[in-house]
Amino acid sequence: MSQMTIAMIFGGTNTEHEVSILSATSVYESLSKEKYDIYPIYITKAGEWIYLAGEITSIADCIKDGYPSHSGIPAIISPDRSVGGMVVSPIDQTPYTIKIDLAFPVLHGLYGEDGTMQGLFELAGIPYIGADVLSTAICMDKEIANRLFDHAGIARAKWDVIYRRDRDRLDSYIARFEREIGYPMFTKPANAGSSVGVSKATDILSLREGIDLAFKHDYKVIVEKGIIGREVECAVLGNNHPIASVVAEIIPRNEFYDYEAKYLSPSETVLPAELDSDFADRIRAIAQKAYIVAGCSGMARVDFLIEGSSNSILLNEINTLPGFTNISMYARCMEASGVSYVQLLDKLIELALKREKRGASVDDV
Repeated sequence: MSQMTIAMIFGGTNTEHEVSILSATSVYESLSKEKYDIYPIYITKAGEWIYLAGEITSIADCIKDGYPSHSGIPAIISPDRSVGGMVVSPIDQTPYTIKIDLAFPVLHGLYGEDGTMQGLFELAGIPYIGADVLSTAICMDKEIANRLFDHAGIARAKWDVIYRRDRDRLDSYIARFEREIGYPMFTKPANAGSSVGVSKATDILSLREGIDLAFKHDYKVIVEKGIIGREVECAVLGNNHPIASVVAEIIPRNEFYDYEAKYLSPSETVLPAELDSDFADRIRAIAQKAYIVAGCSGMARVDFLIEGSSNSILLNEINTLPGFTNISMYARCMEASGVSYVQLLDKLIELALKREKRGASVDDV
């Protein structure tokens, strides 16, 4: 039986570049080399696409100061369906193509899980792991996702939005936020991940500062009610009939679960979370509903807040390409549910190949 060829794309031009490298390292080391022929493509912070050719022991060891120290060759995924894969362009040599059976975008944040990379794979006619163009775009944009979840009746913290074009009316917006949301509030870029650009506001000065910081990362800013309570999450896996994992609780080392608490000074986790079984089942059911409402497929991590005073379950967000090392929360939740990291990778590949496609007849899917 011939090996399946997989293009693993990682790195990227956003603030989650380093996290992507860590995820790709785990994925590459864990994918069976007997079943899969893996072609790692590294996207530098400047946006260059580099194919890491030859023997590789560790993906992370190949990257030094944002550029491959290992022998790298310029290569891209061609949108031309007649190519069906990579165009590799060695210096002073004739370009050649490599057919690809499946793409694995090990990318987080903008230009990775916002629909742009997924659109490239759709144009190229290459199956890919994870959610499709629309659902990744929806879940990346917190304003659009919030509006969709509100419409579907999925409870959330009070929220509002301000666009950069309206900064000349910031005072009136702040008055509205204070009146309708109230302190404490969180300010966050509408399109970002790993809690980049997120701040907690407890007064008008910190609210202004938080909005200014968030505008450095996006042209619109979400302002959200600060919830005093617990942070929990679960992993969802599947296409038309997704399953939800056991629920995990995050206990941040910092005041809230920011970038540092996630990656630089890891927070404490309780897995499974200490919750009544019926209450945990309610969280899992809401996770499945939100996953389906957003049109997700493959995988996603669904994050919640449990309000302390009312014990209300509030959806926080969906991450369609969550951190994916073997010790990341998504993988840990699935392992606690009986799916090992290696099994999870195989299942994601299977789901990608089985996903329903636009324009396909019933017999094709």
